[in-house]
This record gives sequence, structure tokens and C-alpha cells, in this order.
Amino acid sequence: MTGEKIRKLLEKVVDWVYPPHCVNCGEPGALICENCLSQLQPVGEHFCPTCGKPLKPRHFCRHCSGAEFPFQSSRAPYLYEGPAKAMIKALKYKGTLALVPIMAKKLSDFWRTNLQWDTDLTVPVPLARDRKAQRGFNQSDLIAKAFCRNTGLKYDPRALMKIRETLQQVGLNAEERRENLSGAFAAEPSLVREKRILLIDDVMTTGSTFAECSAALLEAGASTVMCLSVATTPVDRGKQKTLDS
Repeated sequence: MTGEKIRKLLEKVVDWVYPPHCVNCGEPGALICENCLSQLQPVGEHFCPTCGKPLKPRHFCRHCSGAEFPFQSSRAPYLYEGPAKAMIKALKYKGTLALVPIMAKKLSDFWRTNLQWDTDLTVPVPLARDRKAQRGFNQSDLIAKAFCRNTGLKYDPRALMKIRETLQQVGLNAEERRENLSGAFAAEPSLVREKRILLIDDVMTTGSTFAECSAALLEAGASTVMCLSVATTPVDRGKQKTLDS
């Protein structure tokens, strides 16, 4: 019996002895129940072409018009609310690794249906060495790896590194996030030069992480960077204006 088959068998035994509970509603039977999966909130058909955040019809995103992001585009299938938020937090802070295949499948389905950008290399947003050692894993790396298994895209986590520790982004405003991450990433030129990069993270908030990672990749010679996350936070209503205003 292969190691993979043994792992799956052990998981079944554990699930039988300790039935999983939905990370969103708490119902027993699955880590995320079918009812909660059906309640994932899609970004929808009206979104900013740069940051991918949802917009009202005939509105534009002032956040992006003043930000001048170095990446070409960022997209996400879901809003960082409800079940999507519960899954990402359970993975990131509780180490519920069995959620990775579920999120990766949702992300790859979204890729096949809506995107299929021309890319040469898929790269996860990295964690600093100490933070990864403390957590035991990089959730973006796990999602990116599973996503690439589903889509057949080339994957290399060595292409981008976090070269210094930073403060936790949670609780920081947009300007503080940019300052916190400034100069925190470096890319490997031999792996990214003249490559079209797909950058993957779990959630997109202000875009600061994607921006700093993209800047490092482009500085190392990447031709373009496109960004993809499982979820994105809703844009501030105050940062939407009508096209007529």
C-alpha cells in the first residue's frame, strides 16, 4: 500500500472516530458542509479590472485609479465573507489542512471557466522563514501547489522569497500595509526572467502584498504578473464613484 493510500485510510479512520464539523456553521459531517459551500458569495460580474474587487454597475474603483499597482490584474472567485472567510481562517490559524483541496478545486474551476491567462510560471506569496517555521506551513504555497496539480500549470515556490520579517498585516490600514511590506520580497532572476507569472495568495485585502511581490518579480525580469486569490475583501463603498461623477 502506497503512502498516499495509507494517509487517506488514516484520515477515514480519524473521521469515523472524530467526525469533522463544518468550520462555518458547526454542523457535523464535513469540514465545510454542502449548504455552506452553496453560500459562498461570488464576486459577481461587475468588478474592477485591475484589483478584481466587486463594483456596482457604472461605478469605478478609486482605490485602483490612485494606487498604480505593478501587476496587470487581480481576480478572486469569492468575497472574504461567510464560508470563504471561515475556511481561510481555519486553514491559516487552526492548521485545518484538509481544506486545501476544497479551496484549490474552487480556484481551479474559476480559472478554467473565467480566466486561463497565458502564464509561464505559478508562484505562491511566500512567508518569511521564521513565520513559516512557527506556523508549520505556508497556506498560499499549499493552495498554489494543489491548484497547479488541478490545472497542469508549472509551479515553483523558489521563484519568490520573503527576505525579512514584517508585522502582521491584520489591523493595519492601506498605507501602513505598504510601508510594512516595502522591500520585503526578492525574486530569483534565473527562474522568472521574461516569464509571465501567476501569483497566488489566499486572500486579497488592500493589494499591498500582491503589489510588493509583483514589484520584486518585475525587478527580477518577469515580463508580466497576474494575481489570483481564493477570496477578496469587498471594496469600501466610499471608494466607488459613478462613471458620471
